[in-house]
Amino acid sequence: MKNNILTVGADLGNDAFKIIGPSKRELYIMNIIAPWHERRVITEDTRYPLNLLEVDITAKGECLGKYFVGGMAYNFNRGIVKERSVADRHNGKASDSGTLIVLLTSIAVSLIKPNVKKIKEKIVLGTMLPTEEFFRNGKENVKILREKLVGSHSVKFLNPVFNGIEVEFEIVDTSIQPEGLCAINAIMYDDNGELLDEYENNYSERNILGFDIGALTSDVIVTHNFELRTFFGMDKGTIDPLNRIVDFIKTDYKVSVPRHKVDNAIIRNEKLLIYGQDIPNFKEMSKEIIDFEGRQLVDEFSSKAAAAGMQLPDIGLLILCGGGSLLFKDMIKKHLSRIPIIFSENAVMLNAIGAWKNAVKYKNEKFEENALDFAAATKE
Repeated sequence: MKNNILTVGADLGNDAFKIIGPSKRELYIMNIIAPWHERRVITEDTRYPLNLLEVDITAKGECLGKYFVGGMAYNFNRGIVKERSVADRHNGKASDSGTLIVLLTSIAVSLIKPNVKKIKEKIVLGTMLPTEEFFRNGKENVKILREKLVGSHSVKFLNPVFNGIEVEFEIVDTSIQPEGLCAINAIMYDDNGELLDEYENNYSERNILGFDIGALTSDVIVTHNFELRTFFGMDKGTIDPLNRIVDFIKTDYKVSVPRHKVDNAIIRNEKLLIYGQDIPNFKEMSKEIIDFEGRQLVDEFSSKAAAAGMQLPDIGLLILCGGGSLLFKDMIKKHLSRIPIIFSENAVMLNAIGAWKNAVKYKNEKFEENALDFAAATKE
């Protein structure tokens, strides 16, 4: 039974979902949806199929409807578009319908096979929730999310570039962990979920923190002897400096620029073009704002760590992850320079990688046991 089940890891990011498919293929899908409508487009850029996600979704027998997802929603909405903003900082993901639509679409994309139009699979899903949402009310949100996910789902791809593909998949079970803990697992555990000797030998007595910087919020997980000790969250993320930069451009240049475009320009160290002209001193202005917001983030991290009983000298290792770490890593390294810090080259995907490893470990443990139990029962 175990060999017939695939594993998928999913980071439910506020700006984008990061997915690790069964073959460890990495996917990055913007967390935006819009109602589907017929379009009059003569030609489309088919080089990037992830920007052409038009889907019809059924979840556990309930028709959720037709949607544009990700780049398609960004480019072809009719003014009716749903993306998470500052107002959603305290709105959970477990009960959010938009989160479910993007997640089911993302899983289906990860299961697509070349030249196969009808796909049916069973999967174990590894995923996560923000720490505050994960532990709230006796992990009630974990139960809500699991109830929505475990079962059968169907995603039909409507854009001609997908040639009528329909993906049916059953989530036979799911491993849900707090954000940050998944990133720690990605670094310290192998693909079978076993602790690497390097960390077992050198970090067994240390406090290891996973610092996950997201778009709207940041999450910190504290472990000791590789066991969860405490956690805390912060209402700060990349949206804070990005919104300030967007406001600056709007005030000085009388034009609105999407924060996703600003974010990409900064991370890729590119010019930001408006009407074909680059904004003078864009890099310098952005750096000043990011440095200010980064210092605020570090100060809150220090104070909340102390409130949780963790002084900075007590931190043996800090694992920095999340999309926001790309913006803030220099500031964090500067102001927390005495703390050993791991910044993964693949920091954006780190939580998703950890979620995938969690799914593999969970599948091996649960479904191997079930197979052994079944074999024993047939011999009696």
